[in-house]
Amino acid sequence: MLPLPSRRSFLISGLGLPFAAAGMGCGTILHPERRGQPAGKLDWKIVALDGLGLLFFFIPGVIAFAADFSNGTIYLPCEECTSSKTTRRKLREVRLPKDEMSQRAIEEIVAKHAGREVRLEPNRYATRELRSIDEFWETRNSFADS
Repeated sequence: MLPLPSRRSFLISGLGLPFAAAGMGCGTILHPERRGQPAGKLDWKIVALDGLGLLFFFIPGVIAFAADFSNGTIYLPCEECTSSKTTRRKLREVRLPKDEMSQRAIEEIVAKHAGREVRLEPNRYATRELRSIDEFWETRNSFADS
């Protein structure tokens, strides 16, 4: 017969669960597709859930808020990002000969079309060749999933 765990070990393992769950944050658990999105309007449902964690377990609640803010999962998706029809109209196909392809050339062309400075920092971007502009959304989503 196995010995029953002591109250102390039961309490310690019982407190470990909220801390582990809060380490991810409600937004990170419920909306993993929002990871990495820019700051915007707060999703009040996620704020309320993180707030409940703050109310019942202060430190895990703080961790949940920190995780959701740092991941960007506490924000609602921006209108431009979710509406493919409005965003699709803004896309322009720009061709660059392969022999002229470089980080600097891409920065200059994108900056010219975006109307603002663009800096591509090493290891913070990825590129793929597209045969047509119609492949953009599928490629974009594959980057978001990885």
